[in-house]
Amino acid sequence: MKAPTTAEDRPSLAILGARTLGNALGSGRNSLNALRLVFAAAVIVSHSWWLGGYGPEPSLYGIKLGTAGVMGFFAISGYLITVSAERSNTLLEYAAARLTRIYPALAVAALTVAFVAAPIGALLTHGTYDLRGALAFLGAALALSIGVMDTPAIGTSLWGNNDRFDWNGPLWTLTWEGLCYVIVAAIVFLLRRIPESRRGAATAIFLLFAASTGAVFGKLLAGGFGPNRTEFVLPLLAIFMAGSLLATQRHRVRVGAGPSLLAALAVWGALATGYVTALAPLPFAYLVLSIGSIGRASAIGSRYDISYGIYIYGWPIQQLLAAAHTATHVPVLGFAALALMAAWPLGFLSCVAVEQPSQRIRRALMARLAIRVATSSPSQAASGTGSSTVSTAATRRPER
Repeated sequence: MKAPTTAEDRPSLAILGARTLGNALGSGRNSLNALRLVFAAAVIVSHSWWLGGYGPEPSLYGIKLGTAGVMGFFAISGYLITVSAERSNTLLEYAAARLTRIYPALAVAALTVAFVAAPIGALLTHGTYDLRGALAFLGAALALSIGVMDTPAIGTSLWGNNDRFDWNGPLWTLTWEGLCYVIVAAIVFLLRRIPESRRGAATAIFLLFAASTGAVFGKLLAGGFGPNRTEFVLPLLAIFMAGSLLATQRHRVRVGAGPSLLAALAVWGALATGYVTALAPLPFAYLVLSIGSIGRASAIGSRYDISYGIYIYGWPIQQLLAAAHTATHVPVLGFAALALMAAWPLGFLSCVAVEQPSQRIRRALMARLAIRVATSSPSQAASGTGSSTVSTAATRRPER
């Protein structure tokens, strides 16, 4: 009997897409963590021009390396967060997963900046350290409000640096990341209550994606985006919703060399038009996820995902390097390399000492809560429903 045809037997299947996006990314052998590490490094390299005072940063059709890195983060988050919401039994389970994923590490990083990095910066720059400023910075970081306000200065601890006020610039993106978490939760869990809305979440996400990209296009036609951080919510929402839309269609959309090449050409064409933030979100998100589906780099970050820690510690490290006048002795890429080497151990410590323990505590608490709910309901226990709930909550693979 003839053996069934596989992707290896027929190269055309691999080119056109032998696997769906859901199968490719759900197998556990994907490179999403490796991609996030690349994006975090790209953000640090991009910031080196500004923080080191090296002059204008090079860009491709107006898009800087750091902008591309943040867009990549949001594309991956859009996909993973939507999958997480769909797999969560309750809103509490989803909210706990999201909160413990970003908040404990953010809190430790904010405390480190406010009470360790800022005093060191004041010593290096011969500036002043202000406790009230440190508390204001800490409050803004913990409230996830830096995306809608100027980062509170901590005295004159950055006096003499090219950026004299902002101790952790990338935290502004977490405001919009958190907003996207809330939007996805509202769509998935509200529509789950409507029995007739089997595809309601996918439709709502598509409409939101279309509205956000349309708003970005209109903004570009009106003259583009200004320096106010609140204006950047539209492009970030568009790219997040693109990843979210692909998540809702993950069992239909296929990945392969052919579709990926078309997506790359679409992104390049969007760049050439000058409307990349309006035209590129969907092909860019597909391209990122398609590359992430390649399993060759699956070992990177599979045990220790340090990308988030590198992202939130990179800027403060670069500010300290600038305060020590490192930029006067090394070229821009040397400055970036030093920042990356210093950020790596902090990212690792954040992963093993904060992020992973927080996830373990969350899983233990949710399993205990599930057991309590099951044992407090005699009818569920008698029918076996309670034990199924306990097993599901205790054994589900954690979402990142």
